[in-house]
Amino acid sequence: MAHIPSSRPELVVVTGAGRGIGRAVAMDAAARGAMVLCISRTATCTDTAHAIRDAGGRAESLPLDLANYSNVRDTVAEWMQDREESHIGLVLAAGFLGPSGPLIATQLEDWDRAWRTNVLGNLAVVQACLPALEANRWGRILFFSGGGAAYAYPLFPAYSIAKTALVRAVENLHEDLKQSGEFAVAILAPGAVETQMLAEVRASGAEVRTTVPIEEPVAFVQSFLSSPNCGLSGRFVHVRDGWPEILCGDRSPARDDLWKLRRVE
Repeated sequence: MAHIPSSRPELVVVTGAGRGIGRAVAMDAAARGAMVLCISRTATCTDTAHAIRDAGGRAESLPLDLANYSNVRDTVAEWMQDREESHIGLVLAAGFLGPSGPLIATQLEDWDRAWRTNVLGNLAVVQACLPALEANRWGRILFFSGGGAAYAYPLFPAYSIAKTALVRAVENLHEDLKQSGEFAVAILAPGAVETQMLAEVRASGAEVRTTVPIEEPVAFVQSFLSSPNCGLSGRFVHVRDGWPEILCGDRSPARDDLWKLRRVE
């Protein structure tokens, strides 16, 4: 992998920090010297913050239900007030599978919760942090995609729709920020990592053929947060795509429509 000149964030805000990839990302960011704000629906984010501090790092926690996105926005905005860090990274790893099965057999109320959690809740965290990012003219914002954003995924249809929407949200946010300073906004498909969520997917009858070690998405996150090159901004990247050549070097994607949500003709 090419050498990445350091532009490491001083503060990293992580949703879904209580378990799985989110927890691993939070622990890694803290080990690299960042202050970490851990967010999750339950007190597991507090456990992560305690683990970081026990290891000598710096962390705080906010147990927040992302489905209550107005409260999330207001609480995170209050926490962000008067922060002194000038380089801030956001890692939106929180996800909720929602109902399993076809439309006729599921409740739209459960679809609504999946939408509010996966889309509006994560966007509420971004919205709360954007004033500080724009004032500093620097930011790294990484969302997580998953099954269904690149193909049909009827096993978890609400999750699939929400994750697909986030791909377009990333493209829009890239356009919002590209003239505002040194920003990069991307969305990562981390592959099938052995987490509690993957166990739930298997329990619903899904076949998982190939798994990815958790170290791979964590390495991507670290590289993305610390890279001064914004060549991946606005892109939907799989963890095993050829991203190092773009993120770590001077090369731009070969086509403007590469790794984007688009119609293919």
